[in-house]
Amino acid sequence: MADKNFNKLIEMDSFLINYNKSNPVTHSLIIYKDNKLIFEKYYNGFNENKLSNLKSVTKSITSLLIGIAIDKRLIKNENQKLIDIMPELYNGNIDERKKEITIRHLLTMSAGFEWNNFGGKWRTGWDNSKNQNKYLIEKVPFKNNPGEVWNYNSGLSHLLSGIIKKVSGVNTLEFARKNLFDPLDIKNIKWEKSSDGNEKGNSELWLRPKDLAKIGLMILNEGKWNNKKIISKSWIDKSTKKYFDGFPQIGGYGYHWHTRKFGKYNSYLAAGWGGQFLIVIPAKNLVVVNTSKWNVPKSTYIIFDVIEKYLINL
Repeated sequence: MADKNFNKLIEMDSFLINYNKSNPVTHSLIIYKDNKLIFEKYYNGFNENKLSNLKSVTKSITSLLIGIAIDKRLIKNENQKLIDIMPELYNGNIDERKKEITIRHLLTMSAGFEWNNFGGKWRTGWDNSKNQNKYLIEKVPFKNNPGEVWNYNSGLSHLLSGIIKKVSGVNTLEFARKNLFDPLDIKNIKWEKSSDGNEKGNSELWLRPKDLAKIGLMILNEGKWNNKKIISKSWIDKSTKKYFDGFPQIGGYGYHWHTRKFGKYNSYLAAGWGGQFLIVIPAKNLVVVNTSKWNVPKSTYIIFDVIEKYLINL
């Protein structure tokens, strides 16, 4: 690597060390440029073999699994209706608009439910339910028509996990191992289950940060790993487009992937509570993984500053 780039990374590391003196939150920072590892460091007692709780980065992995299920023709496409795949959720007298929910509405967080993802009656009820997917469909009222309004909703992500189990006949983790994790040689995995016995589509997937980076590299390389196709390029292209404005502190929202500009460069990213990030900047051939201590009072977006100051000019 050119001396200029090496010096930039040294400056970046010093910046993070100083930041963590007063805010000891960073666990890992891993950077690939042009498919080569150019930086790997662990902070605050973390190390390469520890698993990170990826929090809502899990949602983006779930989206990849939906794409793989479509590639395998277990699902027709993302415009297929939820009621056609999981009619068992629709017993009883419900708002007719719920029968119009498609997989795309789930992926783009635009299904239409009245929902506050950070608390409130319906989130609490869903958290405590023995069958979260049935609770969401039967109990949570609609506020908007499907496809109209973006509203971040972890319940939609777990519905996607339910779809994967229904169409594949196996738990989401087993499907993920066979079709995503094993081909990428990702062995060390923990994924917590919901009360329905299936893995949570919204959160609580634990991976080593370097294994998360493999997923970013595979996506950057158009769905291929070691010249073998893991997922179709067309799904990656669709997933990483902006369809709605998302969280103002991040940017836009695609199929369970966020979109953001760093300087003049477009990126797409998986983001989880407390500073868990997988960020891909295609024009710069950059993949960045940043994991952090998540159980702190607020999420940390320090990685955005790091990219702006030190990485987009590499």
